Amino acid sequence: MIVKSIKDIIGTPREVIAKDGQWISRRMLLKSENMGFSFHETIIKAGTKTHIHYQNHLEA
Repeated sequence: MIVKSIKDIIGTPREVIAKDGQWISRRMLLKSENMGFSFHETIIKAGTKTHIHYQNHLEA
């Protein structure tokens, strides 16, 4: 079992911030952790336009 808090992610390389600051992606669970899926929290700033292309992923 893997137990993490968002506090464990913020400020680490798993928190990715767009160069233009329009979005933040927090990678809670990665493929390398061998759980069969990855889990990310993505925050897109209000009033912005962001093109996102998921070639190998689904969004829920």
